[in-house]
Amino acid sequence: MIKKPPKWQKLFTGELFEKSHNSKEIQEILTKAQKEYVYWDKFRYYPFPKDITPEGAWTLLKISRSSSEKTPVKSISGANFPKKLYQKLNFIDTHGAGLLKSFKDRPSNAQASKYIISSLTEEAIASSQIEGANTTHKVAKEMILSQRKPRNKNEQMIVNNYLAMQKMAEWKDFDLTEQMLLDLRAILVDQTVDDISIVGRFRNDEDGIVVHDPITGEIAHTPPKEEIMLFELKRLIEYAHKPEDNEEEFAHPVIKATILHFWFAYLHPFADGNGRSSRAVFYWYLLKNNYWLIEYISVSRAIKQSRKAYDNAFLHSENDDNDMTYFLLYIAETFKKSIIQFMEHFEKKMKEAHEFKKTASILGKFNARQVVLLNYFLTHGDEYTDVITHQNKHGISRPSAYNDLKFLIQKGYLTETRKSKRLVYMPNMARIKGIFN
Repeated sequence: MIKKPPKWQKLFTGELFEKSHNSKEIQEILTKAQKEYVYWDKFRYYPFPKDITPEGAWTLLKISRSSSEKTPVKSISGANFPKKLYQKLNFIDTHGAGLLKSFKDRPSNAQASKYIISSLTEEAIASSQIEGANTTHKVAKEMILSQRKPRNKNEQMIVNNYLAMQKMAEWKDFDLTEQMLLDLRAILVDQTVDDISIVGRFRNDEDGIVVHDPITGEIAHTPPKEEIMLFELKRLIEYAHKPEDNEEEFAHPVIKATILHFWFAYLHPFADGNGRSSRAVFYWYLLKNNYWLIEYISVSRAIKQSRKAYDNAFLHSENDDNDMTYFLLYIAETFKKSIIQFMEHFEKKMKEAHEFKKTASILGKFNARQVVLLNYFLTHGDEYTDVITHQNKHGISRPSAYNDLKFLIQKGYLTETRKSKRLVYMPNMARIKGIFN
């Protein structure tokens, strides 16, 4: 369990202030701690001067952080937004606005559709796995792209998440409402909960909902009582679509989306599905505010890669005088990583597209999609595809996908067979190897 910071308000004395004022070493320590925005569990192991205790130094650090920009979240007293946060936001804005302009080639409409489908797939899988969906990435991706029915609750959770993300994109032009949240939650938990009485409503005090530490099992967060939760949820909804037409009320869209993410998770308005819902609201708000890049990236995948840090960001914010800066910094950094991952992926795919075009022109009779498929089977000879998977992978119509595969069957590169009730297409490895040799 994360150790809570000391009650610093009781430790401040004139003598402590005098020591810090006259000590260059202390000032350097405080500057370093503020720059890194460390939490108590790390700060207390810093090398302090002999006449300053870790608790005393923490008191001085908290005083230096005391000038805060208020958030609307009750019991979240405020948050300092250090330069480190603004630097991350600048990266997000700069690369978010100019990402595709920075490359020589822009994606076609079909490529854009393909990237969005891929992003939604990655987001659905990662967001569900964060909440415990136990299936491999490969199996989950195959299920979504082929549109086969889920075999168990873990797979159903991922499909639900995929459908929910699609729905949030459809709702981007609408204001957030309680009914929208209930509808979102209904999609997320469809066929995955044993107690159907929790569906279609917000939680009540009898549900006894608490958040457990994923490592120790100890209670990490006790959400507000039902009456307070419902009142605060109305405030959250008002905040989500409140126009910010003056400088004092303006909040950067990524900050505001992150506040909504944190606030929703803090209130925990449902008996199940709160984590997935909070990330979906984050996604919805950014789309609503024209952060189109969110359609191309998966923030949840980056969160899953640093799951412990994600949990700690929540706990640090709640334990340290409700200072949301920890969570804001984490999400901004994760968003930045997601953009970098997409940039690398996009550049790699554009290079591959050039190579496939060259190969296709040499081979003559194949289009670029067919070359991609044949090249994939060259190293994945025990796998197969189907019309829907081929369609979704390339963002094309079903007739185009069928014609791609039919041509390869006619030329002897694929064999049509049945797997359960589906028609699938297996590679003829001898013929395929002959192309590339």
